[in-house]
Amino acid sequence: MCGICGWVRPSGIELSDLVRMNQVASHRGPDGEGYWLWDGASATGQFFAIPRVTEAPQHSRVALGSRRLAILDLSSAGLQPMPSKTGRVWIAFNGEIYNYVELRNELIQLGHQFRTGTDTEVILAAYDQWGADCFARFNGMWGLAIVDLQRRALILSRDRLGIKPLYVWAKNCGLAFASEIKQLLALPGLTAVANMDALVEYIDTGYEAPPATFFADIYAFPPGCWAEVSLDKPHAPSPHSFWNPEQLTLRQIDRVEARERTRCLFEDAVRLCLRSDVPVGVCLSGGLDSSSVLGQVQRLKDGKGASTYAFSAAFHETSFDERQYIGLMLREYGGEGYYTFPSADAFLEDFDDFIFHHDEPPGSLSQYAAWSVMRLAHQHHVPVLLNGQGGDELFSGYWPAYYLFLRRQLAQAPYRVAEHVLGALLPHGNPALVLQALAHFRQYRHRRQRDNRTLLQPRWASAGFNHTTNWAVVAQHLEPVQYRLAEIRHIHLPRLLKWDDRNSMAFSVEGRYPFLDHRFVEWAMTLPPEMNLKRGWNKLLLREALSNILPPAIQWRRSKVGFETPQSEWIRTTLRSVLAQWAAHPSERLQEIIDPSRLKRFAEQLLGANTLHKMDERQLGLVRLYFLDRWLTLFKVDL
Repeated sequence: MCGICGWVRPSGIELSDLVRMNQVASHRGPDGEGYWLWDGASATGQFFAIPRVTEAPQHSRVALGSRRLAILDLSSAGLQPMPSKTGRVWIAFNGEIYNYVELRNELIQLGHQFRTGTDTEVILAAYDQWGADCFARFNGMWGLAIVDLQRRALILSRDRLGIKPLYVWAKNCGLAFASEIKQLLALPGLTAVANMDALVEYIDTGYEAPPATFFADIYAFPPGCWAEVSLDKPHAPSPHSFWNPEQLTLRQIDRVEARERTRCLFEDAVRLCLRSDVPVGVCLSGGLDSSSVLGQVQRLKDGKGASTYAFSAAFHETSFDERQYIGLMLREYGGEGYYTFPSADAFLEDFDDFIFHHDEPPGSLSQYAAWSVMRLAHQHHVPVLLNGQGGDELFSGYWPAYYLFLRRQLAQAPYRVAEHVLGALLPHGNPALVLQALAHFRQYRHRRQRDNRTLLQPRWASAGFNHTTNWAVVAQHLEPVQYRLAEIRHIHLPRLLKWDDRNSMAFSVEGRYPFLDHRFVEWAMTLPPEMNLKRGWNKLLLREALSNILPPAIQWRRSKVGFETPQSEWIRTTLRSVLAQWAAHPSERLQEIIDPSRLKRFAEQLLGANTLHKMDERQLGLVRLYFLDRWLTLFKVDL
């Protein structure tokens, strides 16, 4: 796990620029720093590590940089950029290849030799053996760059689901890439300019549309793809897909068999995610997904090895506090539990750091809970955390997925809708299906009507993504199978993974996601959606499949919280005066986007309310504007 960067520029690269670019991401890799430079003619280029970088040539045509977070093979042999055996191929790699042991054994049988215990060296050998076809063989997460001097080419690739970031800027006859946007902003000639379509869509709905970012001319390299770029004539990459879940088809399968296959795949995914030469812990929220991860980890350990660390966020506001469920899991399986107590006051103290590390404005105050958990893990020297992210997207865990399913059923078989709704109200059903419906409908209507657009200055009235890319609207017209795919590719998961990466890497912590093992994802995508939904219960198949792991009180939880801050309560109390003062005097940059008088009235109306529902889109909109204003100032963004 690392932070990487690189630049291809035939007209010349100043080493100091690359060093500055690399060191901006020092938080991603505190365990080492390395550089590789190529002048366009030498056979292998030159590698330099700190402090010897002062001896490096000051000019080059191609350069790679890396900050290392040591997870596998903690020796200096794992430092990057790393060369192939011949020195003709170099790699800068961020991520983990979980099946590196199996690939290594296969490559040894094919005649390859290894000098390190890293997965990085396995990638180099796999590329040498199979070329770009190697990416489809990897089980893991990555954003990487390979420089092939024999072919005079740069190869970029990103994992199937975009767990690890990779950003690209191609301009002025050059191409630069990095793990974080702020690294690219360190380049000479790159001015931070807002992508107004992204900003307006964020103000309107909170949604984004990758590969676009909040910065003009900087975009995210697409997940599940690779691309080749000439070292002599660099240009914007033309990605080739190596993973196409759209081509998967539904299978007809017995429910008993589906449970067993789900259980087995999950167990193996967790087993692979435990491969590490450093301590591994778990993010434990007390919900179904994170509890499943902890339970499976402990079953695999079976009393062997060190105790598992579990890190959690807790709150004094009882409706957001998960300690009863977290404690239940720890009593059931053991482990060392640690709590952090995020507060509005602590958030205000961390606000600038929080926005700076996220690069782009996050979606809500809830991301601060995960930020606090990652800091807690760092304080206890646990650099790897398994995370339950992905379970909701794969098994229809969000209520909108259930409502969309019922809407389709209403047109095809209305009596089935009655079965779900009435069943939810019976003793063995989940009435949350009905209780949550009104709040979700109000939020959807607000986003569809784009009410926040009235706050915009007239010049931005036509900005924002259109209705073919605005997933707040597009999703409502999808079949349930298509919606599940959209949750993974467009709606929820890309944003959640981006925020998770920023939160964890801000504290040099690697997040791992067993539910996002591509084998598990592909399996879940072929199961009929109705397997997950019945009598108001969502994620039904997963609940049944993991019955051997989960205590009944968690297996059949009706509530859903996760790492969510009491945002409404914070706004009504500690943050009320802060937000009121800000809304009365927003920055000059924000006033170029938002009408200040309308913003003030909007804030007064909201902050004057006696109660706020946690899903009230108005408060989400106000928080987004607050984040956006600080982001514009911190990054000195031009419009």
